Order: sequence, then structure tokens, then C-alpha cells
Amino acid sequence: MKNERDNGFKGGIQKGTCATDAAARKLDNQCKHIKDKLAAEFPKLTLQRKLTQDQIPGNIGACEPDGGVWLRDGVVVAVFEAKKQGNGGNAIERWFKNQFICRMLNKDVSYVTFCSGEGAKRGQILEKILNVAHLDGFNKFEPKKNSCYLSPRGFSSKKIEEVMREVLEYVSA
Repeated sequence: MKNERDNGFKGGIQKGTCATDAAARKLDNQCKHIKDKLAAEFPKLTLQRKLTQDQIPGNIGACEPDGGVWLRDGVVVAVFEAKKQGNGGNAIERWFKNQFICRMLNKDVSYVTFCSGEGAKRGQILEKILNVAHLDGFNKFEPKKNSCYLSPRGFSSKKIEEVMREVLEYVSA
């Protein structure tokens, strides 16, 4: 049996394939649209689409969360991510990198993730993998910690906006 690595594949997303689907794009777009909508409501905060290279410890890598990086007086205070995953795959494994970078910049960052897909069902892969980083539980805002909302069928834009607003009100107070 021939291994796919024998054909030059080195891991990651294979050429000609896509790591997203309509539900993942919808969740990403909801976070992106809502962050832009809320930016003007919080003048004490600065919204960045991504961290710049010189903001990342070691100046190598990338960090571009779907709901943006929010700073107060130059300090990262809130980050919003969107992750959609089935029962397989490794979409959530990449979550740890961004969270780690942001927590290095501010140990008290409020890091919020919206998880959808079959993997977001209670007891499934997203809860299992993320549990170690969410020991206070899921589906509630934990100030200055990681907060993760699980909804297999996705989220209404109203729900995402409510959560984002709650977090931004907290970090801008």
C-alpha cells in the first residue's frame, strides 16, 4: 500500500483540497462582520484583524483570529475565534497556537471561542480537546480566561453579538 507521503505530501491541507465548508465559512463570516459592527461602539478599544509580526513573541508566526484581536492601551485584552469541526480532523489543534501567543502577550486576556459542527456536541472531540483549557466549564463567559461556546448547529448572529458585547463591555470598563 502506497503512503500519500510517497507522492511528496508533507502534511497539512493537500493541494486542491479545502479545510473549510459552508458552515465554517458562515461562522467565520459572522465573527468578522460582528467585530466590524462592534468596533465603533467601544472607543477605548483598538481592533486589529491580526497580530503584526513584531507583536508575536519571537517575530515568527501568524495569529489572525476570526473575531479579531482587541487591545486596550496597547495590551491584548480580548480575542474571538470561530472553529467548526466534525468528529475527525484537527481544526481545534491549531486553536492552541493562537491562544498561546495571545496569552504570552497578556496572561489575563479574555479568549473566546465559538465552536460548531458535529465535534461540538457534548462529550465529543472539541470538548475533550479543549477541556484542559476550560476547566471552569463551557458556554459561559469567564473573564480573563478562556471561554468556549459549543453549538453543533452553529450560532445565531444575535448570540455571537451578545457574547462579544458582554466581553467587550467587561474589557473596556
